[in-house]
Parts: sequence; C-alpha cells; structure tokens
Amino acid sequence: MGGFLSASGVRWVAAAAVLAAASGCGASTADVTGTVSYQQRPVVYGTVSVIGPDQMTYYGVIQPDGTFTVAGVPVGPLKFGVYSPDPFFELPIPAAEKAKAEEARRASGIPIPPKPPKGQWFRLPPKYADPLTSGLTVDATARKAAVDLRLD
Repeated sequence: MGGFLSASGVRWVAAAAVLAAASGCGASTADVTGTVSYQQRPVVYGTVSVIGPDQMTYYGVIQPDGTFTVAGVPVGPLKFGVYSPDPFFELPIPAAEKAKAEEARRASGIPIPPKPPKGQWFRLPPKYADPLTSGLTVDATARKAAVDLRLD
C-alpha cells in the first residue's frame, strides 16, 4: 500500500479541497481608510459605519482632520454611513448613571472619540447616518482600501 490512495480516499481529499475553498480560505479582509467631507469641508467628529458583503456592520471613529479607519472589513461591495452627532450636547443623565456608563466604557477599552475645536463641527443631513439610505457605496478589492466619502 506504499503511498497510493484508494478511490474513496481520492474522493475524500477532493471533497476536503472543495470545502476548504468554499469555506473562505481564500477570502480576505480590508482595512478601509479614508476621509469624509461634506460640501468640501472635512467632517470633524463622528463615526463611519460599513456594511460588508457578510451583512455585518463595522465601525471607525472620525478624527478631527476628517480621516477614519475601519479595520477587518471583508473585501467586496461595501455600504457606508456617516453619523456625526453634536459633540458638545450632553444628555441630562444622573451622575450615578453617568459614572456607571463611564466605568463600563473604560472596562470595554473603547476610546472616547476626540472632540473637535468649537466652531468646526456642523450638522449633516440625516440620510447619511444609515448605510442603507446614504447612497455611499464602494467595491473594496484590496487588503488596504482608500476611500474618500464626499457628501453633497
């Protein structure tokens, strides 16, 4: 029996190869980086959300210079949303509840997005907040995808 596979062994190896190919061994992800602007002004605060071809949502924080990074997004057609709430508005939350929320945020390791200087933030049309209604789409084909989201 020195090194030969039976017919059933060949079928098993072929089936394993097909399953490996179908399971996504060749699939890759992209680190999506870029800029966000509205009417040629950088969006200075908020979140970029991306719905990938796997129908999962991925997030990245918008920096004060309008740049963002969303890591680990599957390669393929992507839908983008841009959410930019007023960075200086604070809900009237009791101090004890605010302390609990801050403790949970610290424990999760999620950083606080940097606030822009006063006067640089501006309101975006609500349609851009939802990746399903924003009309912002890109087909990511590489492990590093650069995207410029220009909102009208």
